[in-house]
Amino acid sequence: MAVKGSRSTSNFSIEVMIQLGKMKVDKVPMLVTPVSDYDILISMDDLIRLGAVINCQKNTIYFSKYKVRVTCDGKSRESRPAMTKPQKVPDFLAMFLKVFVKEVPEELPPVRNIMHRISLIDPTKLLKTPTFKAPQVLMPKYKAWINKQMNAGILHRTSVPGGASMFVEAKSDGRIRPLGDLGFRNDNT
Repeated sequence: MAVKGSRSTSNFSIEVMIQLGKMKVDKVPMLVTPVSDYDILISMDDLIRLGAVINCQKNTIYFSKYKVRVTCDGKSRESRPAMTKPQKVPDFLAMFLKVFVKEVPEELPPVRNIMHRISLIDPTKLLKTPTFKAPQVLMPKYKAWINKQMNAGILHRTSVPGGASMFVEAKSDGRIRPLGDLGFRNDNT
C-alpha cells in the first residue's frame, strides 16, 4: 500500500491511465522505478481525489464512487515499475515573510478590525490558581524578560480575579521558557 524509506531510484517519467474495474483515470504522472513487492502505487493526492476508503486491517482500498475494492497483497510475484511523481512544495518561508520572521518582534502587531474574546462559562467564578516559585538562578533572566515584554506593551500590570500564575523553566541552550498555568481558566471556557 505504501513505500516508506525506499532506496529506489527513478530516471524516467511517463503519463499513464489507471484502470481498476469500472474506474478509469487518465494522464496520471508516474516515475519509472523498480519496486519489487508492489503491483501498483497510488499517491495520497489521487486517493483523496478519488474518495478512497482505506481499511488497513483488511489491506483494502475501496473506491465507493466506482464500487471498486482493491485488495493489497505485499507478497505479489508481479512487479510494476511505477509510482507517482512527488509534488513541488511551495517555499512558504519566502511567500510569508511577515509570518516566518528571523527574529521575534519586540512589539505588538497593529490593531486590526478583528478583536478576539474568550467567553467564560461563569464569569463570576473566582479561581484559586496555584503559585509557583521561580528558581533563584533564573530570576535575573526572568526579570529581564518581564521588563522587555512590559516595555514593548505586551505585558502590563493589572488586578484581575483569578489571574494565571506564571513560572519559568530553563532551556537547554541557556535561555528561559516563560510559562503560564491556564488550566483552571480553560476549565471555565
